[in-house]
Amino acid sequence: MPSLSLPDEPTNELKLADWLEIYALISHDENASLGDLEKALKVSSVFEAQGRDAIETKCLEVFSELEQRVIAAGDAYPFFIDGAALQTKPDRERYLGYLFCLWLSYFRWDSKRQKGLSVNPWLLFEELSCIAAAQFVGGEVINFGTARGNKEKDKKAFRQRIDELCRCLGEGDGFREQDTLDRKDDHVDLVAWKGFSDSRTSKLIVFGQCASGNNWTSKDSELMPDAFWKHWMSRSVVSPLIKSFYFPHRIGDAHWQYIAGRAGILFDRCRIAYWAFRNNEAILSNPKFVEWYQLELPNPSFRENSNRVFVKPKVQRKTKAQI
Repeated sequence: MPSLSLPDEPTNELKLADWLEIYALISHDENASLGDLEKALKVSSVFEAQGRDAIETKCLEVFSELEQRVIAAGDAYPFFIDGAALQTKPDRERYLGYLFCLWLSYFRWDSKRQKGLSVNPWLLFEELSCIAAAQFVGGEVINFGTARGNKEKDKKAFRQRIDELCRCLGEGDGFREQDTLDRKDDHVDLVAWKGFSDSRTSKLIVFGQCASGNNWTSKDSELMPDAFWKHWMSRSVVSPLIKSFYFPHRIGDAHWQYIAGRAGILFDRCRIAYWAFRNNEAILSNPKFVEWYQLELPNPSFRENSNRVFVKPKVQRKTKAQI
């Protein structure tokens, strides 16, 4: 049996569902069962005070979450449910979009620990989100990320992005000259749109922010497309501006409505995977994603202690379930 620590929130059915998915990927038979999860929970003594019924209830909640993922991710989901077991689909590399989000969410990433990977996974997540956004609107997208690390290059790149965006949308007159420029991308990571053959104003425009770290709950209401446009663009926009939010995690039903009300159109892991899979060739042909896959998921014999890029989660027993 493979060795995989329980997540840092071992009573959270969302994190436990992630754990079971990873367990299926690293098992030699490429599946994980309800019994595997039940055994791990018993050994950890997380539900020791509540007794066996609490473990069985939690296992059922986890499988209910997995069933929702099957529906939400559709063809992009790398697993299928066979009775009381989660089975990995053949040709797992086809499901790179979902697997990337799963790894980024569960193991996290720390730039200080980066070894052997030439690309920043946070920036790679923005690329994945762009692919999903373009498919969702059925149109085009701009990755709004700027040249990071050099203040002068940041300013120049930001100005160029504003000018490029106005040209592509056919709205606004480019960058609005002002004395200061200290907000970089100002919470805008991508802009997707779908226009008409007449190239006139009044079209679908979606501004998006990406948050791939664990602090995403503090970012879900940062993006303000209308304020962004008024501040940085010359001449007002005609089309309504819609905001969207992208993150590699899952949200439970209890919190979905509240977060959606703050963030706009929500793209969680399953929604990103579903729409990005509609242009899966853009993922599979991207050398950055291929490099990540080859480093992280070369075969089922994954060893947790040899993980070279992501941070191994620590188990904290008897914590309260969170989002």
